[in-house]
Amino acid sequence: MTGWPGAPSDLVAAQRRSLCRVLGRWREHRVDAEPGDGGRVELVDIEVLRAGRTGVLDVVAEMDGVLAHAVLGLHRPGDELHMLGAVEEPALGVLEDDDGVAFVVDAMRDADAARLLLAAVAGDRVAGPGRPAGGTVTAPGGLAPSPAAVSVLHDDAEATTLGFDHRLTLSVFASLRRGPHPGIALLAGLDEAGFNHLAAPVAFWRRAGRDLGVAQEFLAGATGGWALALTSLRDLFAAGSTPDAAGGDFAPEALALGTMAARMHLALDRAFGRRAGDVEAWSDDAEATLARVAPEVLDAAVEGLPEPTLRQALASLRRAGLRPPITRTHGDFHLGRSARTDHGWILADCLPGGADPITGAAILRSPLADVADMCWSIRYASVVAATERGPVAARSKAGELARAWDARNRRAFLAAYLATPGIGELLPTDRRVVRRMLAVFEAIRTARGTALLDTGALASSN
Repeated sequence: MTGWPGAPSDLVAAQRRSLCRVLGRWREHRVDAEPGDGGRVELVDIEVLRAGRTGVLDVVAEMDGVLAHAVLGLHRPGDELHMLGAVEEPALGVLEDDDGVAFVVDAMRDADAARLLLAAVAGDRVAGPGRPAGGTVTAPGGLAPSPAAVSVLHDDAEATTLGFDHRLTLSVFASLRRGPHPGIALLAGLDEAGFNHLAAPVAFWRRAGRDLGVAQEFLAGATGGWALALTSLRDLFAAGSTPDAAGGDFAPEALALGTMAARMHLALDRAFGRRAGDVEAWSDDAEATLARVAPEVLDAAVEGLPEPTLRQALASLRRAGLRPPITRTHGDFHLGRSARTDHGWILADCLPGGADPITGAAILRSPLADVADMCWSIRYASVVAATERGPVAARSKAGELARAWDARNRRAFLAAYLATPGIGELLPTDRRVVRRMLAVFEAIRTARGTALLDTGALASSN
């Protein structure tokens, strides 16, 4: 047998067969597939991240129409394994190279292989000879890691995130885009634009034009925005008083969150630029969208609008002929994608990266779409919290308190957002236009639940 060449075409037949079997088992572990239904495996790219034992082999392959990304740990048979979490069957198979037979495991479940992977991804500062030879690692000037404890922070079919000694995290994508990952593009753009409300990237891991993963600073003590909002609501229900008098008043947090959101949009504008939108065309598309997914909304009264109904508000927008700026936005900005740390609010999740989820093409739209997403999320939190207490409670005192909480915190969020210096350059100057557009964006978001907005000229592909 030979070593592992970078080109799959250079593999000998036995290596190819063994590696395809290992990838089939890896797929079963990742997506709970039935044994034997892995389909055809076509190897695309191979990279030795760490030779020897313990070794780390990085593989990209076409599997069931998905560009799969497997990081494999190679051990000597009989080595003691230090698996992360409860792994019933760590073995993915065996491979053979110049160092002999290797017992193969998923490196994202193997503490020893995971440490070597972080060292490789983080670059020369820690990796030494284990740094990927063929991949591109860009380090924006973060920390040189010396990890000890390893833990799984997040894991799904899309990606796995590991934490290292409460200092660094490493997110590795299990399924890859055909080109750059929109979430990584958004993260990199925000970081380069000086936006510091996020976990700073330490290194971006790329190869052959594809984003494979990213290492970031670990933010200790972070509390998710959704959990913080629900805690505030539960405190309010327990107190039975007004939201401003309850112990867990969320309004100061909503104010800080509004400022963070505005700073995010200003940074996105610096990073990706802007264009002129077309409110008339957007209004036509928005009305058509609502007529298709929630026609009853168009003729219902909406609180805070200058007009009696949303349909009339759209007519006003259409007649105005405005061309306010459009820019790259977050794309799905809600409480679940934010977190509160000791130093303030952060953007905890850059997905979907302001891009079309199918094509990956960047989408430009009004920043008010993100604002409406967060307003919808605040209202949704109040509904969920009231519903938790039962249908009768949701219609009585708890429902009244939840609605008061929603109104107070939406006002606080919007007030802070609109008061942030510089944000006016990205918004229509007439506040009545802002209210109309927010109402339309939120109506579409409400109708579609967690789906991404698709609203024509103010959401045009770049």
